[in-house]
Amino acid sequence: MPTPKCWRFERSPSRTTLEEIACAIRDGGVVILPTDTLYGLHADARNAGAIARIQACKGREGTKPLLVLCSSCRQARELGVSMSPATEAALDAIWPAPLTAVLPLREPVAASAGATTIGVRIPTVNWIRELAELTGPIASTSVNYAGEPPAFGVEFVPPEIVDAVDGIVDSGTLEGKPSTIVDFSTSPPTILRQGVFNFSQELWKTMRKSL
Repeated sequence: MPTPKCWRFERSPSRTTLEEIACAIRDGGVVILPTDTLYGLHADARNAGAIARIQACKGREGTKPLLVLCSSCRQARELGVSMSPATEAALDAIWPAPLTAVLPLREPVAASAGATTIGVRIPTVNWIRELAELTGPIASTSVNYAGEPPAFGVEFVPPEIVDAVDGIVDSGTLEGKPSTIVDFSTSPPTILRQGVFNFSQELWKTMRKSL
């Protein structure tokens, strides 16, 4: 397999670099990107072949739903996500933020692996939202073998995974703080994972006021 393309920048890419990364994803490629949490494997959320490659990179025997990074609530709806007006208003008030919202789908997409719900996040990193505008929703999962620790820098990515992808963005070492996960498909919403404590507490106060 050809050597993956490598892009290096500290804060944000040039427009040319951003378009190169978007082209790789639109063409069905798998790209390692830094997010607002940690490094992950990324691909077109609707491309079944690219999603299968991500699952193979992680060494998964079966399939597991992947979360999706979107540029906006509008883009999530275009993917097929269902949100009540109250839920959308609450999420609009919170995002972009380290919040992964589990939401119902009108029908499964490649990234949901047959599930009728999907985790959605609008990341705090501006250029990733810009990238999603160019590519459409981006499937995302930590870049590691299933059950192994995630990578907080590209130097920690297993070499076999590096050889299996089409591109890598190197932005140095990340802090690796996990996102808060809230299931909005239940009533009331359920916190599935506490992320940064202060954010989780403020999030819960905001949701209780608006939902």
